[in-house]
Amino acid sequence: MVRSVDTTPEVAIPYDVIETADAMEKAARPSTLSEKTASDREESGQGILVDFDGEGDLSNPQNWSPKLKWSLIVLVSALDFAVTLGTIICAPVAPQILDEFNQENTLYITLIVSIWELGEIIGPLIVAPLSELYGRFYIYHAGTILFIVFSAACALSTNIQMLVAFRFLNGVAVVSTALNPSVVGDLFRVEERGSAMAMVGLAPMLGPVVGPIIGGYLGGSLGWRWCFWLITILCGFLEICFLLLLRETYTVQILKRKAKQLRKDTDNPNLRTKYETEHTAAQLFKNACVRPLVLLFTSPILFLMSLYVGVVYGYLYLVMTTITSVFESTYQFSSDVVGLSFLGLGLGCVIGVFVCRSTLDLWVRQKSKTSQMRPEQRLPPVIFGGFILPIGLFMYGWTAEAHVQYMAPIIATGILGVGLVSTTIPVRSYLVDAFGIYSASAIAGCAVFRNLGGTFMPLAGPPLYQQLGLGWGNSVLGFIALAFIPVPLLLMRYGEALRLRDKRKFEA
Repeated sequence: MVRSVDTTPEVAIPYDVIETADAMEKAARPSTLSEKTASDREESGQGILVDFDGEGDLSNPQNWSPKLKWSLIVLVSALDFAVTLGTIICAPVAPQILDEFNQENTLYITLIVSIWELGEIIGPLIVAPLSELYGRFYIYHAGTILFIVFSAACALSTNIQMLVAFRFLNGVAVVSTALNPSVVGDLFRVEERGSAMAMVGLAPMLGPVVGPIIGGYLGGSLGWRWCFWLITILCGFLEICFLLLLRETYTVQILKRKAKQLRKDTDNPNLRTKYETEHTAAQLFKNACVRPLVLLFTSPILFLMSLYVGVVYGYLYLVMTTITSVFESTYQFSSDVVGLSFLGLGLGCVIGVFVCRSTLDLWVRQKSKTSQMRPEQRLPPVIFGGFILPIGLFMYGWTAEAHVQYMAPIIATGILGVGLVSTTIPVRSYLVDAFGIYSASAIAGCAVFRNLGGTFMPLAGPPLYQQLGLGWGNSVLGFIALAFIPVPLLLMRYGEALRLRDKRKFEA
């Protein structure tokens, strides 16, 4: 469908970004216009707007069949699981790696894991803008292929420095972190996103939990290199699935291709989409590259949510990197069995996903009956997670400190897992709804603090526990988590006003 539109150049980034999902959908709906009006506007120099051909246009990803949409969600979730599995799968075999390379510096044990997170800070800042310029399709393929190459290079490393370098590049090549939540926004309408967002949110939580279990058994039986070969093989299989199933899901790119084809077929240069501007390719690329950081440091909404997620994600990695030593020293678990201590955390994450799945869409649909849907309606589960998270930390710390039977701290890590997932999934859903077509940049900005927390907070774990013990050490973390509970409450009250203020500020 085409319709007339004024071709006045749009304001450059950053905050035509702050549009709600409702506003984005209204903008994307085709409007009817008489042929005479369209002809008059074309003659007067105004462009003809290319849009989807009605509500049921199958070129719109939100109109694809449920089977196809859920196949893509399962596929990108499987990629995220494989990627995050690779994050920490080598942790149990790190001493074995140091022995083979004759390294006595134990800092490498932590560096082999944490250097990945540093790479993953940089990766989304590249991936998200490129996906908003060129679409999701090519970025998924390019990132996955590079990830496979760097994983194989890790397996073939001949010294510790080479391994650390390729682990860093592995983190840079991760594309699923920034793109998966945005793909959910591409495929599903606002009131349908909860279940899909829960699925893509589970994968990055389960991968690090399952990784040490697999890494411990695989490294013990076949050697540490097979930990990396497993990731290489798994991602290679998923890339084949991508070649068979993946389609472009980004509305902006789909409509730009449609307009380009129509210009070619009709020889009418006035055909364009609402997303095209008079900016040069260089200007668009520059704006896209700086957008994630501009959003992070100019939007109070994104900054506060990113800071919260950074703390939560840092807690996840702090617990995961210290749980082995806690259960070995406190409960005398052997190196073969200690990986099973992660099962409580994993089960808690699964329960948290079901909590999110049942509340995210339900709350939005209930509110839509009496008022307009707003992104802030995604936030109530964050309040629930905000209370559950410190409860898990308090219980884990003091049961381990008092040497209570080992099931007690395992149950506590399960409660912690519920709190982690109930916090992070709704936050990502909120950012997708609030930032519309620029959700990938918002998620990438959020990933900066998230991965900083995952990189540096685990380094604070051992000295924290040495100074304060497990009880008070985890209690300090719990009190910090409690301090963030007002954040979602404030955004539920003032979030809409902040979004409108930011939009006016950047349009001025």
